[in-house]
Amino acid sequence: MTAISTGDATQAKGGASTSLTRVAGFVTFILPIAAFLAFWEAVVWFGLADATILPAPSMVLVRGWSLLNPANSEHSLLLMHIGASLWRALAAFVLACFVAIPLGFALGLSKGAYRALSPLLSLLLPLPAVAWTPIFLVAFGQGEITIIGVCFLGAFFPILYSTIQGVRGIDVHSIWVVRSMGAKPMDLFRRVLLPGALPALISGLKLGMAHSWRTLVAAEMLAALSFGLGYMIFAARSYMDVSTMFVGIVCLAVIGLLIEHAIFGTLERMTVARWHSSGKVRGAR
Repeated sequence: MTAISTGDATQAKGGASTSLTRVAGFVTFILPIAAFLAFWEAVVWFGLADATILPAPSMVLVRGWSLLNPANSEHSLLLMHIGASLWRALAAFVLACFVAIPLGFALGLSKGAYRALSPLLSLLLPLPAVAWTPIFLVAFGQGEITIIGVCFLGAFFPILYSTIQGVRGIDVHSIWVVRSMGAKPMDLFRRVLLPGALPALISGLKLGMAHSWRTLVAAEMLAALSFGLGYMIFAARSYMDVSTMFVGIVCLAVIGLLIEHAIFGTLERMTVARWHSSGKVRGAR
């Protein structure tokens, strides 16, 4: 009974310590943002900035609440814009993953194919995806195809390049050892290639989603017909509705933050962090 009580007490202390660490991390993260918002509010409140050009955070919050229309969420204009933007960005991102990840593994495993395509990748990688928007507009006109196509290019190259580098960074001896033990191609992929390439791959996914999300704004400004955060910001400019413009900017920042921490952060904790802590990931150069 004493041993069990001691174990329970130790476990409770460990849980409390973890909770305190999480709370401290959250406070450390949120404190600079709160300080910045307070400073911004004070600057506008004391007349050091023109509220018609730089509205205070409280004004942006009031305008955002009005656009959100929580009393009638089915007709919430802000939710319609957010939903349209999320659909386009996620569709482009998923499509980029389906194309870039298999191609990245293929090029990472084949030195000849990598040498043949490396100059082309080096040429295309620095190009901003938004530069392709006019070409898509000429080819497909305004609408979903143009927006998703441009966002696809924004996500494709970071994911492809990171996957290639992750695969090429795996120690070839690890592959030889697993093959010598009679592992099938799927076992080789599951036990060596994927765990070894995953740290670089997740970084590429983060960069790809970030590029796609940033490109989305410009693409929607130029090619959206009705909804989208980029469309909302650009349309508000025509009416000098600066508060609505800032609502769109804040939504873009908050959603991007949530995607990175909630989705990719969770994925990283469930895979890379756990595998490294348990010693399952080996063979990186």
